[in-house]
Amino acid sequence: MLQTILESAVAAILAIDDSGRIKIANPAAERMFGYTSDEMLGRNVSMLMPEPYRTQHDRYMERYLRTGEKRIIGIGREAEGQRKDGTIFPIHLAVGEFEMSDERFFSGIITDLSAHARLQAEIDRQSLLFQAVFDYVPETLVISAPEGQIVLINPAATRMFGYSASEATGLDWTALFDVPPDKKQLEKDLAGQQAGDGGSVAISTVLRRKDGRKFPAQGHIAVITGADQTQMAVVSLFRDMTEELKRRESSLRLQKLEAVGQLTGGIAHDFNNLLTIISGNLELLEGSISNAEDRELLSRATRAADSGARLTRRLLTFARRRQLAPEVINLNEQVRSMTELLHRTLGDTIDLQTSFARDLWLTRADAGEVEAAVINLAINARDAMPNGGKLSIRTNNAMLESDEVGFEGPLVAGDYVQISVSDNGIGMNRAVLTRVFEPFFTTKPPGRGTGLGLSTIYGFIKQSGGNITIYSEPGVGTTVNLYFPRCPDYSGAAASVADASKEERGSGERILVVEDNGDVRALTVQRLHRLGYEVVEFATGAAARDALKGGLEVDLVFSDIMMPGGLTGVDLGKWIGECRSALPVILTTGFADEATDIAAVADVWPILRKPYTQRDLAEVVRKTLEKRKV
Repeated sequence: MLQTILESAVAAILAIDDSGRIKIANPAAERMFGYTSDEMLGRNVSMLMPEPYRTQHDRYMERYLRTGEKRIIGIGREAEGQRKDGTIFPIHLAVGEFEMSDERFFSGIITDLSAHARLQAEIDRQSLLFQAVFDYVPETLVISAPEGQIVLINPAATRMFGYSASEATGLDWTALFDVPPDKKQLEKDLAGQQAGDGGSVAISTVLRRKDGRKFPAQGHIAVITGADQTQMAVVSLFRDMTEELKRRESSLRLQKLEAVGQLTGGIAHDFNNLLTIISGNLELLEGSISNAEDRELLSRATRAADSGARLTRRLLTFARRRQLAPEVINLNEQVRSMTELLHRTLGDTIDLQTSFARDLWLTRADAGEVEAAVINLAINARDAMPNGGKLSIRTNNAMLESDEVGFEGPLVAGDYVQISVSDNGIGMNRAVLTRVFEPFFTTKPPGRGTGLGLSTIYGFIKQSGGNITIYSEPGVGTTVNLYFPRCPDYSGAAASVADASKEERGSGERILVVEDNGDVRALTVQRLHRLGYEVVEFATGAAARDALKGGLEVDLVFSDIMMPGGLTGVDLGKWIGECRSALPVILTTGFADEATDIAAVADVWPILRKPYTQRDLAEVVRKTLEKRKV
């Protein structure tokens, strides 16, 4: 029976005499250590032990044989064994003592703990992995008991909520919410998720920090259940949405401005056609009126038309469709030259202070628009200080990083030249700040503002490749920063100014006019007749092309860009370039970039912007015809 037990036992069983020699080794011991029974029998059991257990065992046996002292008899403990191939593995050892035939023997029952060790190593690995994720995940993780008490809170959560881990532990989970969620509804939602494919419920809520500050957040809540489906813990993952919502708001604001800009550009284009008709006809009437009273009426109408043209230019600037005249400038010189004008404009109650950066970088911008922007900001600042105050205008070199935020969101990193206009006036609240660049929006009383000042500045800055930031607080004041891209140091001669006093006239040359607006076309024809040209007119580009195909001979083609019928002025110009390459073309438009290929052809043909004067028309036609003769 003993032999049957030995052979069927799963654990290794050894019997050794009082000198430590192996007397019995069962099959499980052979499998465990890799030795045959013959290789083990008669040899010291220490052969199955790695250091330091081997030396400890040998010393124990020596002491036992000398003194009879027994120290490990009957004790079960974990140790290590060593296989025949040298592999060391964990074991559990139970030692007993028995006598047989007047001889004393020791028994050893050995269990291989390798599988247990591997399991424990995997548990340790997963614990370390969980701890690493828990500590370093950017979202906040809060683990609470089913009853609601917080059990664990990760470092991201301590930073978000302001509680230390010890302060948060034991705190009720609902204390993190501004308005705690409905537990019954949440449990119902969670139950539905667990029954389905998911395991969590998404929520949008408002959370509260330790100091009482509230912030928007999104998160997921999941219930961890055991094998018996009992709730073990509730895991909550939250993300602070404050910055994300700001970005979304900026994006929506930008989309709104872009939409308004497109609408504004279209209106300005139509308005330019009207102004062309009005101002052109007023010009034609000027020479036929001699009565002083009538001339005054004409002068008033002309001034009104000029005001309309300026308004249109401002609308086009906001829409980023106005033709700017950029040049390399030093903003120190620009602002310094305006100081006297600003003192007179602002009055004695405003303390104007200027600060100019040394070695200011150059930029490329429209100098007139820069001056208009500074004057507009200064006047706004004056109006925000009805009882007087301080206005500061500063220039600086600015190196912007990619994480800096402007009115529309993150600024493009790079080198910029900055103009800052600051006041200590009444300031603006957040609701007003979100709308300050919208055209026609103003906080001034009726008759005091058009609402186009800041929108024009916005459009000009964006068209110049720069950006704008605005900071304001009620009762504190406002600061507006204009950022212009830096351009390399530049030394260039000033452009010569043409003598505009002379009106260039024609010598009977024949001009083909293409314009879909009948009133504009009639005005253009009359103007050209007065300048001494013969005129042929068409309402569409297709009709003009067919006439040219049929053999019509002209000296120049003067065409609007945007026309119905599928053939634009640019298309007509391209066809002429291919089929009648010697025929010069002049294009006219109320837009700067209403067609995607305008930029590509601006260097090919002259483009006359509406509304234009008789002198402008005379000059461009004469120059183009003279160029043809060369």
